Amino acid sequence: MAKEINQVVVGITREGDIIVKSARGKMYSVKKSASVKFSCEDLFQDVEKDLFATIDTEAQPWECISIKLEQ
Repeated sequence: MAKEINQVVVGITREGDIIVKSARGKMYSVKKSASVKFSCEDLFQDVEKDLFATIDTEAQPWECISIKLEQ
């Protein structure tokens, strides 16, 4: 398995976890790394582009280590 994967960001929970959608269509929440600054307002910065979360799959539980706009 890859150390890092990119998933489409679809939302944020009340607790601050990032909700992502996998390539297969499954949605799940991922804990946010302490270094990641992301809020609900960030979801609506540019609604024409997708946000992608980079997820560290070696951390337990999986952890979102960065969020960026699609290229």
